[in-house]
Amino acid sequence: MDGAAKHKFGKRLKHMRKSAKNINQTDLGRLMGVKQSTISRWESGVDEPEHEHIRTLSELFKCSTDYLLGTDSRQDGPRVTPVVGYVGAGGINIPFDNYAHGDGMDEVETPPDLNETSVAVKVAGDSMYPAYEDGDIIFYIRNGIDVDEEQCIGRQCIIKVSDGPIYIKRLSKGSAPGLYHLESHNAPPMHDRTIEWATKVLYVKKS
Repeated sequence: MDGAAKHKFGKRLKHMRKSAKNINQTDLGRLMGVKQSTISRWESGVDEPEHEHIRTLSELFKCSTDYLLGTDSRQDGPRVTPVVGYVGAGGINIPFDNYAHGDGMDEVETPPDLNETSVAVKVAGDSMYPAYEDGDIIFYIRNGIDVDEEQCIGRQCIIKVSDGPIYIKRLSKGSAPGLYHLESHNAPPMHDRTIEWATKVLYVKKS
């Protein structure tokens, strides 16, 4: 494997370890007959497993070897969505890890009936409690439109502020065209902001 392939394998191994078996690296190492440090090096993309280890992992997780190796987006189980960064709830300012579409810092199981092009962000902070809590996973689809007002006005949205962070807020029209108010449950409203894009929240997976 080249570096990118090892990174892809490591991400999928970590996802399947957590989602399919819900075990830690030490437990997986025992099942595989290797040390915890070996599992850690596989998941971090430092080392690659032998072919027999890949076959054993696919049998253990009930998925294809192609899926583990990153050459097939399908798996014999639930679809997964890339987690592409963090979103600040309320007044929290959290940098957004802007991974390329289809990639991400982690993967989570895709909720039923969501389009396969969806991505997800993790909520940081609890200033929008009880609507959103720290650790919630928010799913959305980037539709290529900066602000689709018909879809976004009056709704909870993922919003990228111009020259600023990404928030999850309720969007309303501002005092002039191109300006918007961003509202939260437990934080002061942000008035007349310009935004790069906004898209409505499709699904919330509670932490």
